[in-house]
Amino acid sequence: METIQQGTSVQDALWNTANADPDNFTVIFGRMRKMFPDEVTEACLHYIAQKGLDPAGQSMAFWLSLNTRYLKVLFDPSALPIEVASKALTVLKKADAQLIVKFIKAGEQLALPLWVLRALSLVPALGEYTALFPWLRKLSQQGDERIKSRAVKLLCELRPNAGQIARQMQDDDPRVRANAIEALWRSNIAEAGSLLRVAVSDTNHRVVGNALVGLHWQSDPSAFDRIIELCQSPDAHFRSAMAWCLGAIRDERGIPALHILSKDSSVFVRKRALRSLLAMQPEEGATVENWKGIAPTFASF
Repeated sequence: METIQQGTSVQDALWNTANADPDNFTVIFGRMRKMFPDEVTEACLHYIAQKGLDPAGQSMAFWLSLNTRYLKVLFDPSALPIEVASKALTVLKKADAQLIVKFIKAGEQLALPLWVLRALSLVPALGEYTALFPWLRKLSQQGDERIKSRAVKLLCELRPNAGQIARQMQDDDPRVRANAIEALWRSNIAEAGSLLRVAVSDTNHRVVGNALVGLHWQSDPSAFDRIIELCQSPDAHFRSAMAWCLGAIRDERGIPALHILSKDSSVFVRKRALRSLLAMQPEEGATVENWKGIAPTFASF
């Protein structure tokens, strides 16, 4: 156990025991979690995310369900990659009947914005999360714009009705409006088309971009034409947003426009156009990873 005491191999020791010595796993697991509860919690979440509820995973899930320590690890942006945290949460939902209740109580106690945002990013992993509605509604009314807009998006996805989305479209924060419109991408409400068409007239590039992508996915032929038209907008933010749109819908008809935007006078328009071109032409051997750190995300426009 010396290497474990140095804090370098708790996960390896736990995984090796689970795989190579299942007969003694329960005993060794009990000792390890008493000595290194925090490290073992994180190691268990990694294991469950990858291995699921095999015999060792079941033992880990039962121990984790005895308290809320694992939620603190899941909410910590620096602890686990979001993909691992989401997968672990999905698996634990099957093993911990009180997970939703614990999630809400722990979420309500979060104070740091980055931790709240992390908790919100995990909500989709819970599947049916109607019970979270009061918490999400409270967060949608607070001052932090990032938290507010993320909560609004989840609310609109949770209860996708025209009235809910129309109310959010009156908000002064363009991120709130953009996220409300993005929620329509996965909605089947009858008013989705009309709401998207209204949003195309918004003054903000994020809102317009999300609306045009939504309309394109609804097979509205006017959406692509409008995207190409706005590629020539005098506003660099709109040109960059349209470059993002073309990469999102991956319509090969947009490649000529992206080539033009890749030579734009604005550096962030050029970077976005190049990233979209790269996403549309994977056969050339390039990978998006080559552009990591170069192109901004749509949210940064």
